[in-house]
Amino acid sequence: MSSLFSWLKKDKAADKLEPDAVSVRMLPSTGFAFRLFEKLNPGERNFAVCPYGARVVLGMLFEASTGDTRKEMAEALDFDEDPNSNTNWYERLGRPLEFRLETERRGLEMLTANSLWCDDGFLPKEDYATALKEHYWAEIRALSFSAPDAADKVNKWAEEKTRGRIRGLVSSLQENSPLWASNAVYFKGLWITPFEADETKVEEFTLQSGVKELVTMMRRSGEFSYVERGGSQIVRLPYQGGMSMCIILPKRDVSFRNFCAELRSNVDTFTGAMAGRPGHVRLPKFRIETEVELSAPLKAMGMGQVFEPARAALEKISEVKPLFLRGVLQKDFVEVNEKGTEAAAVTEAFCELAHESEPPAPPFEMIVDRPFVFAICDDFTRTVMFLGAVVDPLET
Repeated sequence: MSSLFSWLKKDKAADKLEPDAVSVRMLPSTGFAFRLFEKLNPGERNFAVCPYGARVVLGMLFEASTGDTRKEMAEALDFDEDPNSNTNWYERLGRPLEFRLETERRGLEMLTANSLWCDDGFLPKEDYATALKEHYWAEIRALSFSAPDAADKVNKWAEEKTRGRIRGLVSSLQENSPLWASNAVYFKGLWITPFEADETKVEEFTLQSGVKELVTMMRRSGEFSYVERGGSQIVRLPYQGGMSMCIILPKRDVSFRNFCAELRSNVDTFTGAMAGRPGHVRLPKFRIETEVELSAPLKAMGMGQVFEPARAALEKISEVKPLFLRGVLQKDFVEVNEKGTEAAAVTEAFCELAHESEPPAPPFEMIVDRPFVFAICDDFTRTVMFLGAVVDPLET
């Protein structure tokens, strides 16, 4: 994984930002992001996940874990079991992103927020509450989960933190007591070089079945960070403010589902060779709204004990026993158009030598007219915020 996304470069719009020395290294969160993506078995439907949000909310529970539960969670989340580890401190909350909850980067909106909801009568231990407030800047709120408006309060929090993009997160809290941990992420980025709306045209997109449909395809020519290997292509489309979307297009004769299932090795094969190159990109406009239950993939990643009532050890939360993780739910929204991208997610856990000069490469053409993978990443830290697969741009 050491080379993964090492090709991401800073853009001029964000030169003033100086990332922490630790942040230039590849983060464990990147490995977690791609392992989670693969375990979710994408490839058959439009799909998006916010691995950053999932890891943060699970990190909030990791703070309370002990024994074998802590060992399993540390391995699955790529954390250090040592509570005083510098690596853990750095990756809490999203410090790698340098956002401090709400970024001030020019041309970029980014918001991340955390909260812990407690049922009336359930009090978290003072040390645990302090850890969440200090390391995650989490709001700790108490309310009656059985009250008629309990779910409305959680939904209102999620809606406000995602600029209205995530609504109706839960219908009831009555069966999910006594603890509800939440992370919300909102992102809105403008392309450094927008796609011209008058260049957008209707073109064919081939589904996995071979059926062709007409989709709205954006077009842009210019200089891109790009590479291709064995028929697969990757292009980087930078946003203002130091983030990028990466489009990963497999060659035509491979199974898209198999490609997604081996995404880490597929990307590692050629990302190190990305370089500036003139070219032409066509990309369909798309909008994805998805809801995914993360319990099964997390168990498949080795984090099973925390879900078992008789074995889970979350002893640092409260004196009340037994506490276990009942489920992890995430709702995501991603929309891509000529101006840029808007994305949001809420996760709920209840309970990258100078070489001798060579002749310039010829212009490339990348027509994204078949299923593809996208990733929204921070250019400085390589933190993967959103990962998704688009199999049908017309499907929402």
